[in-house]
Amino acid sequence: MFSFVYKDIDIAHKLDRASSPKDEYGKHMHIFFELVYFVSGSVNYHVEANEKILKSDDIVLIGPGVYHFAEVNRNDLYERYVLKFPAEFLPPHIHIQSLAENPFFIVDPYLGRLIRALDAYVDDFSEDDAYVLIKSHIQMLLVFLSHLRKDGINQTGDKITRDLIEYIDRHIKEPLTLESIASDLHFSSSYLVSRFKKEMKTSIMKYVRSKKIVLAHSLIASGGKPHEVAEALSFEDYSTFYRCYTKLLGQSPTGVRKE
Repeated sequence: MFSFVYKDIDIAHKLDRASSPKDEYGKHMHIFFELVYFVSGSVNYHVEANEKILKSDDIVLIGPGVYHFAEVNRNDLYERYVLKFPAEFLPPHIHIQSLAENPFFIVDPYLGRLIRALDAYVDDFSEDDAYVLIKSHIQMLLVFLSHLRKDGINQTGDKITRDLIEYIDRHIKEPLTLESIASDLHFSSSYLVSRFKKEMKTSIMKYVRSKKIVLAHSLIASGGKPHEVAEALSFEDYSTFYRCYTKLLGQSPTGVRKE
């Protein structure tokens, strides 16, 4: 097992023992890519409105701004590799959206060996050398994944939740409210709240705010001015935007521009 956090990558080989796992692992989304290589355990992995009971050697690829969490059986050891890296690692010819639109992959055994080699890199090389080797392996993985057949996914079966997520994605820059969403989808707000909470284990408006903030980070990192980005994403005022941004990402939007 190891943890390697250096420059713009965060790589770990993790083993959670029976006493340590939570029933549900971090319901969240983030601004980077995350690749999970599943080794063993009993885990039902959720990515947006899709879910899959993982098998050994499965790979889950989660893009920026994609909501996800894992339901874990506390009676089994949970072993996996977790690779977190920026979107800039993707080779230019690989389109981010097409790579991440279906998160589950049927994996060739070679890719498993490629990931397992990370243990030796962390143990045997300096940080700078290990970084170069790990980055090259991540890019190789992404190229291979872009050519692999996607694995079957078991959608939640809740078409209403899927339609709601698609609606939010289409209208993410608009001033979304629970009432406006419910009206456009022709359901009562209380019904949508209950349905979404049951399937996604989070509230609709928390989900909307997180989606907006992840998009805001991308726009600011591309040169947008924080005040203009907040207005473009229909936040009621800049102080609300600033508070939501720092709470979710742990840094200020002005700090991103300075970086």
